[in-house]
Amino acid sequence: MTRPILARIDLKALQHNFARVKQLAPGSKVMAIVKADAYGHGLQITCDALNDTDSFGMLDLADAISLRNSGITVPICLLEGFFSADEIPQIARYKLEPVIHSSWQLDMLQGIQQELNLSVWLKIDTGMHRLGFEPAEFKQLEASLSGFKCVQQVSVMSHLANADSQENASTADQLRRFQQATSVTRCLRSLANSAAIVAHPDCHYDCIRPGIMLYGSSPFAEKTAAALDLRPVM
Repeated sequence: MTRPILARIDLKALQHNFARVKQLAPGSKVMAIVKADAYGHGLQITCDALNDTDSFGMLDLADAISLRNSGITVPICLLEGFFSADEIPQIARYKLEPVIHSSWQLDMLQGIQQELNLSVWLKIDTGMHRLGFEPAEFKQLEASLSGFKCVQQVSVMSHLANADSQENASTADQLRRFQQATSVTRCLRSLANSAAIVAHPDCHYDCIRPGIMLYGSSPFAEKTAAALDLRPVM
């Protein structure tokens, strides 16, 4: 006997939250984060409902291919990139955008002598200390990637560690490092997660990456979702 549990998904609430994101950062493109089956809300129905987003961000290659096969045409960013060289032709075929965060990924790309017209994201570590290159390496890495035969376009991102804590000075430090590293680039830049979208408009840059707030949860311990005009989706 199955357990009598039913999750109800309110797509109008999801679209309301997306509109709220756009209100908070009207000058930025939106990469809607739909990793982990859209935070458990159902990947396909979520992406179908977010038809005004500029792009999607996710982790799994198979899920990204599934979205492409369902008719999703906007850019899809693979937030952890690829894990083996044989995934790269698939990524190119389905016009996916991998994040490059480690030297072994650079080595794999450099070894490809085909014009695959890849759009890639270069990730720099401004203080999260999870994935990414040192900010001081950015200019050289941007130039190297731009020269790879398989790469057509390079964008740059970083991830904030403590944007949900408005008293924590590390966000300002990360913003300073990101700005210093990328100030002269022509790359598309992305830094803001849900908390930074709300609390740190100076982090919005060209593209924001809302995750948890899309689904109606507050990114702050001291502020409710209702206070931020977010509606629960599940």
